[in-house]
Amino acid sequence: MVDSSASLAFFEVEEEEWKSIFPREISKLTTNSKNFTQLTNVLKSIQYKRGVLAYEDWEVLVPDTYLPEIQKFSEKITTNPEPKVYLCIFKVDDILSPNVKILKTSFYILSTDEGLVILFHEMNTNISFQTQYSFEDWVIFHPSEIKPIYRPELWLRDKQNTSLYKDKVAAKNAIYGNVVIFNLPELIPNPPLFRYPKEDEMVVPTEQWKSVPEKLKALEEMRKNHLITDEEYNRKKTELLKEF
Repeated sequence: MVDSSASLAFFEVEEEEWKSIFPREISKLTTNSKNFTQLTNVLKSIQYKRGVLAYEDWEVLVPDTYLPEIQKFSEKITTNPEPKVYLCIFKVDDILSPNVKILKTSFYILSTDEGLVILFHEMNTNISFQTQYSFEDWVIFHPSEIKPIYRPELWLRDKQNTSLYKDKVAAKNAIYGNVVIFNLPELIPNPPLFRYPKEDEMVVPTEQWKSVPEKLKALEEMRKNHLITDEEYNRKKTELLKEF
């Protein structure tokens, strides 16, 4: 841990670790600390989907009260002669149970000589403790591979320099709804993605599918992962069965 406060903590991430868990294209980037000063501006533009049912229910993901601390940290590490990737973890206390329940967010920050990449590992994850928690309790972190999130959880307000990441090689599940790219033209898709597409906006090429049973299997997986409702599942299933 390189810096912390009551609700924020920053950690250095070893190169071997982040190169092994970041998406392949991002893991090949060369780090440079100079764009860390842009971090708070990027975070200000990131909104999080609060509501479960309403698609348009969005709020700022990182509380404004945390931004000065993040900015101070960013300015400090900009002068670091050896560029690093950092992990930021913060928590927001539950209003009704502030001593035993929190919302936890964690994200990696990679700065290059051109821009930034922010990779979210957790976003407002609900965590409950049996007794009053301590600092050591909520900063516990278990690294794992950054995989695509197939849900519309983030919305980017900056329409000039940011986009969600899209794997140019992957045929399916290519959009990372949890990875934000800032000012890196080689990684920003064309057109840019400011939120994960709604279901009716996603176009799946027919050549990617071999059979109706394969479609049904994928549909079942979507329902199990709560990506579609039971009503949507039944409607799509009926449509697919008519193809036989």
